[in-house]
Amino acid sequence: MVKIILSPSLDVYGQMALDETLVLEKSLAGDNLLRFFNWAGGDYATFGYAQFYADAKKQIESLGIKEFTRRPSGGGIVIHKQDLTFSLVFNGAADFKVREVYRILHSLICRELEVCGAKLEIYNSHSDYRPANNGVNFACFTNPVGDDLMSGGVKVLGGAMRRYGTRVLYQGSLQIENARKNPAYKKAIKKAFADFCGCREVLHEPANKDVLAQAQTLALTYKSKEWKEKF
Repeated sequence: MVKIILSPSLDVYGQMALDETLVLEKSLAGDNLLRFFNWAGGDYATFGYAQFYADAKKQIESLGIKEFTRRPSGGGIVIHKQDLTFSLVFNGAADFKVREVYRILHSLICRELEVCGAKLEIYNSHSDYRPANNGVNFACFTNPVGDDLMSGGVKVLGGAMRRYGTRVLYQGSLQIENARKNPAYKKAIKKAFADFCGCREVLHEPANKDVLAQAQTLALTYKSKEWKEKF
């Protein structure tokens, strides 16, 4: 079964905190979770766990974005204006390989988005994401790596992962025009994730009050100077 977790409108700190809370929540251990971010009003940005704060801050603020934080997952800078942002939580096999998961998951998403009429190709490269080069951060969507989804030579879908014991958190961003407003894109991602997990049943479930309370407390960490300036 895939559980679609319905969450309230949150800012960037609350979104990151809720993802971390969901992947660590014992009552959900073993469940396959999908959550579409319900963004509070405003533009936000996130940057990868291993990136340098000073460089990320400079690049993000040059775009006029003031609210941003470090993600628990890797990757580069992602701007959250009109993107369809989503997260997946699932169990990682003993022989879990990050690159193989990206390949399988992104190929399934590509197939379902093409059913919606999107013209996409999978970026065919063996390059892996590097958080910085000579101290300069990369923006995720100007630095495609192997198995990202492209449209007309432009990256439109990328993701970053982090493993917590046997549980895996994937955070993704679909940057097709009007992605947030098109329900077909959500349907495509639901179908792709269900196929990835080998599930036929999909259940919509509101995030429970205890989980939201934990996330609200954790959001203070994601807003803190200590977290954002970790590196």
